[in-house]
Amino acid sequence: MNITLSPTATSTSIRRRDKRRSFWQRSFDQARLAGDWYRIPKLYTRKSASQIASDIRRSHLRRTKDQRVRGFRSAEVWEAKWQPTTLGAPGDCEVWVRCGGEKLNWDLNQRVDK
Repeated sequence: MNITLSPTATSTSIRRRDKRRSFWQRSFDQARLAGDWYRIPKLYTRKSASQIASDIRRSHLRRTKDQRVRGFRSAEVWEAKWQPTTLGAPGDCEVWVRCGGEKLNWDLNQRVDK
């Protein structure tokens, strides 16, 4: 009786999946590298663009885990603006962001455990 064994996966042949990064994490990384205004590569309605830009501008006032938009680093200050665009349908808007670095006068009363 002949038994044929099929090859089995060894620990060296198992591919490990890279940690998935959100759209916003990738976008903020690109903006940090750009060092200047960076256009977010998605189009939004006027209301959404306005809210997103506001959330980004005020991100340094919230704890990192409480952000609606992910990808910020602790104490990082961002500038954001939105404007109508000609790239999409009528009424579409684009959001622009720029990293301002870390907040210099970080409020020490904001603790991580709050």
